[in-house]
Amino acid sequence: MSFNAERLSHAYITNGSFAETLAMAVVCGNHTGERPCKSCVHCGKASRNIHPDIIKINRLDNKLIISVDQIRELKRDVYVVPNDAMQKAYVVYDADSMNTNAQNAFLQILEEPPAHAVFILSTDNPAALLPTVRSRCVELKSHTPEVAGDDIEGHEGLEETVSSFIEGLTGNNVKLMECMFRIDKLERHAFQSFLTKAREAVITELRKNTIKGNMETSKALIRAEIVLTKAEEMSDFNVSAGHISGFICASLL
Repeated sequence: MSFNAERLSHAYITNGSFAETLAMAVVCGNHTGERPCKSCVHCGKASRNIHPDIIKINRLDNKLIISVDQIRELKRDVYVVPNDAMQKAYVVYDADSMNTNAQNAFLQILEEPPAHAVFILSTDNPAALLPTVRSRCVELKSHTPEVAGDDIEGHEGLEETVSSFIEGLTGNNVKLMECMFRIDKLERHAFQSFLTKAREAVITELRKNTIKGNMETSKALIRAEIVLTKAEEMSDFNVSAGHISGFICASLL
């Protein structure tokens, strides 16, 4: 993965090796083309884990969470100018382990970030982050192979089901019920993919509808986004697809 030097955002949510690649891109010395170039001095330091402008925040030994004190320490450092590079990268590993106080403290940084700082939240569970935090970050996801099973797991099947869900939200209750009956038989991976795609589609439709000005449709979409966020949280706690689809259906019909 590479990034245009002029199009780096100030905050990302990602997982796995993407976080390392992003951090390298932030400090990369190639300011006119694709980053990371993987050939400059900065990329070399980043690859050897010795770049002074890549700051990594991990859970402390024997701790289950990233504490608010750790985020406050980050906040104190963030206004210090970079040592070597033009920008600094702050990588928060296991970002979903931040408790509410830590996330609220982090949100304050995201709301007024200095121009030289880029924040990278590394997590396999973005749904555990506050919606206000997620809304201020660009989400990048790795492309993992789908698990074999129901044909909804394929790209076209998933897109079709998400489209049916959106159509159901605008008054076609039969479509919505058919969609729920279909997804409650999915394997866990495919079901979580549906929840993520459906929530993204709802947010997209809400933005479009804001321009159109249909208040009833906007209310339905806002309610759906809240319900899907709760559904993602339930899925993270291993609640079955059948129970979650029933919850969605009961909440939206």
